[in-house]
Amino acid sequence: MKIFAIVILILSTPLSYAQKAPLLKKLKCSDAVFKAISSLGEPKEWRKSLDGSVSTDFESGGKVQVDAGADKSLITSIQNGVNLKLEFSAPDCKMKVLKISSSHGGFLDRDLDQLLKKEKMGVIYLWSPHMSLSVYELVEMKKYLSSLKISVTILLDLNADIDLANKSIQKFDLPLDYLKRMNSRKLEAFGATIHYPSTIFYKDGELIKRVPGFNGKKSLQDLIKKHLGVTL
Repeated sequence: MKIFAIVILILSTPLSYAQKAPLLKKLKCSDAVFKAISSLGEPKEWRKSLDGSVSTDFESGGKVQVDAGADKSLITSIQNGVNLKLEFSAPDCKMKVLKISSSHGGFLDRDLDQLLKKEKMGVIYLWSPHMSLSVYELVEMKKYLSSLKISVTILLDLNADIDLANKSIQKFDLPLDYLKRMNSRKLEAFGATIHYPSTIFYKDGELIKRVPGFNGKKSLQDLIKKHLGVTL
């Protein structure tokens, strides 16, 4: 079995645009499937395996595989310490979580270093499904995130119940990427785990301020202006 898996990996080939058309024709609920994948991360180059599945790595790390069935499509994803198996069945194409588990991993110190290097400034928002106000703020933030004009990273409480977190994600139709766990010792040392929700501001490669508690749109805009010098 192990040798067979290796053979499949070796023989898998990049999935060109021309190859995608036949796949999409038989892939049930393709819009919902690729919407879910986009919420997990940015895919690299798709590859097709001998068993008919297609897979790719995410730009930010991790991987995803898509299997097309007669009346349903399956997504299997491993990313940021979260293992997911999702099902989309015709005709309603609603997402069903078949499996969700969490392991050590998530947003590590190296991910924080990369973020601080990549973005000149931004916000890290930490939430917990055990704190109702942090969930409420996530729902509200979804409405205006794009208007903030800066990078916003959403991270889950490292010790949160993953099933409860997923229920919040499903109930309020939030991106699956919000299940990415905070597992950075540098953020922990900065006080990220003291209270949920917490908002951390960074600029020019440095963490500069942690603000605990619920903010709301106007308060968050004022904090961004105060700590990052950005007028919204």
